[in-house]
Amino acid sequence: MKFLAKTILVLEAAFFVALLLAKFSLFSTLFSEKKVLDFTGEKAITVSDNGLEHRIMSQAPNVGEALAQNNIPVSEKDELFPAKDTGILPGMTIFINRPANIKIAVDGKNVTRQTFAKTVSDALSENGVTLSHVDRVEPALEVRLSDNLAISVTRIKTEEVALEEDIDFKEVEQKDNQVDWGEKKITQTGEKGIRETTYQVHYENGEEVSRKKLATKITQSPVTQIVKIGTRLRIGKSDSGIASWYNAGENECASRDFPAGTWLRVTNRANGKQTYVRVAGYGPQAATGKLIDLDNKIFKQLAPLGQGTFKAKVEEILNSKFSPP
Repeated sequence: MKFLAKTILVLEAAFFVALLLAKFSLFSTLFSEKKVLDFTGEKAITVSDNGLEHRIMSQAPNVGEALAQNNIPVSEKDELFPAKDTGILPGMTIFINRPANIKIAVDGKNVTRQTFAKTVSDALSENGVTLSHVDRVEPALEVRLSDNLAISVTRIKTEEVALEEDIDFKEVEQKDNQVDWGEKKITQTGEKGIRETTYQVHYENGEEVSRKKLATKITQSPVTQIVKIGTRLRIGKSDSGIASWYNAGENECASRDFPAGTWLRVTNRANGKQTYVRVAGYGPQAATGKLIDLDNKIFKQLAPLGQGTFKAKVEEILNSKFSPP
């Protein structure tokens, strides 16, 4: 058994030595041969043109010729990396950054710029345009810039505005027998009240576009104007006698004692009924024994027409502004 074990160990050692010799021979062969990398064939490269990537195949020796062969123009304003004279390597990426001509309408101004910014947000920042959280930008901030893109900034402002408006006062008329008939006397002067209304006003670029009523309150109540309407009659000459009727005009009568145009108060002494008439003519004749002739419609207010006459009290009204109630 010991002999067999020794034999196995000897065989394993021999195998290991043979393996080392084979590897050494291979490495010697590799290092003894001179290897040269060859980049002269057609190579696949990537062109990132303003962020848009596409693959091209080129045998050109440098970046400039590779772009020219593939009809990809580069102007003096464009940013190019690597430079045009850089040699082409397989798998390389060429970056072209082209400026965009943009227009920015903001704060009443129209600004034309050329920029290498990538997005609307970058372009606004680059031009010193600051935004509030409510301002509206079109197109959206994250939109990538394209040539001749128009950017519009609308300034949004909302505020509460309190406005005052007058409240008209009421006028109340009250009869007063201490004031002459037809006269008006203001005993309490009316004053307008004040109503305060709060609005939420929405502005766009400084122009009001809408308003919403939020609250209304009366800060000063109006004062009612009180006007006394005079009912006091100033009575002049008076007399008593027989009243009769005839066909005259409305509210008219004939009298011997009072001139035409004079207003008279006539009272039926039997029932106390009163009315007012204006002298329109002369009469009745003294020989009749009558004091006054009334229009038949006026007579009916005081006594039946069939009665023909009644005992009356006649009073002269001196108020210049008198008119029948």
